[in-house]
Amino acid sequence: MMVGITAKAFAGLARFTARMVATVLGSAFLVIVAIEISIPGGFRAVMLPSGANPNSARDQSLIETFHLDDNVIERYVRWIGDAVQGDFGVSARNGMTVTELMVPRIPISIELMLVAVVGTVLIGIPLGLLAAVWSGRPAGGLVSAFLGVAQTVPVFISSLFLIWLFALKLQWLPAAGWTRPSNSITGNLETLVLPALTLIVAELGAVGRLIRADTLIVLQNDYITAALSKGIGTRAVLLRHALRPASLGLLNVLAITIGTLLSGTIVVELVFGIGGLGQLVLRATTDRDLYLLLGLTTYMAIVYVTLNSVVDATMRVLDPRITLERRRTRPFERARVNQDATIGET
Repeated sequence: MMVGITAKAFAGLARFTARMVATVLGSAFLVIVAIEISIPGGFRAVMLPSGANPNSARDQSLIETFHLDDNVIERYVRWIGDAVQGDFGVSARNGMTVTELMVPRIPISIELMLVAVVGTVLIGIPLGLLAAVWSGRPAGGLVSAFLGVAQTVPVFISSLFLIWLFALKLQWLPAAGWTRPSNSITGNLETLVLPALTLIVAELGAVGRLIRADTLIVLQNDYITAALSKGIGTRAVLLRHALRPASLGLLNVLAITIGTLLSGTIVVELVFGIGGLGQLVLRATTDRDLYLLLGLTTYMAIVYVTLNSVVDATMRVLDPRITLERRRTRPFERARVNQDATIGET
């Protein structure tokens, strides 16, 4: 038994590592190629614009530091070799290492994203359940309308509205800035609320509407009717019998939401003046800072793969039928297996 568990754990770790390595390698290659093909002359033209003297001591130093004489493949392979040793390169604009620029900002973006994910789940699930239970009632229509509006409002609109309401009108919270928890827990919470709430509103609609749709389908099953006929309360039926199967679709949406939040935090951090990775991404993109972009891409790839692996593991815990063998089946075989299972249940 222990051998089987160890083998599964090792296989899962190997699969996670392979996925992360492939994602990092692929995204880094795309960044380097995008820089080269989007700019006449490529990265060399960014560092040595027209009129520069390649024979000068300054430009020779730039050529050696950033390997400007290398082609795309050579630069890519060299960066991979250095990154494995923990060297992600030097920023092309201020001479600081990529690690020095990113490390102080990573905790800010991680805190903001994690609070947004947790808040989306804690608010979206109850609203989705209420919309399903109250389906056909005016209250259910209001909840569904709110979820629909929340899903369609852009982040930059909702952020400005929240600033106007809570910072300018009510004066409850600061309109911009960021306080680290090490400086003040209270100050951190005050500066966290508005940007986190903006991200929560952006993803709330999708989560709530999915829970509503899946719950309505689950509530039509015979075992739900049997549970209600036994006198079990509606709340118990929802939490014990309906939420678990309905939450599998939610986990898939959360996996997509993670990628959306990674990009959504960029806009939110800019609007609220937060010194996280969002401002760094914008600066690196506008400056075409290749090695800083590569470092940021690596960070996002690692976060995305890690959190998605956690979602996959959670799905297998909630539904043991999701096995490695089913994941290895071809799409047509998987569809046939699902169809046969559905026919067997009916």
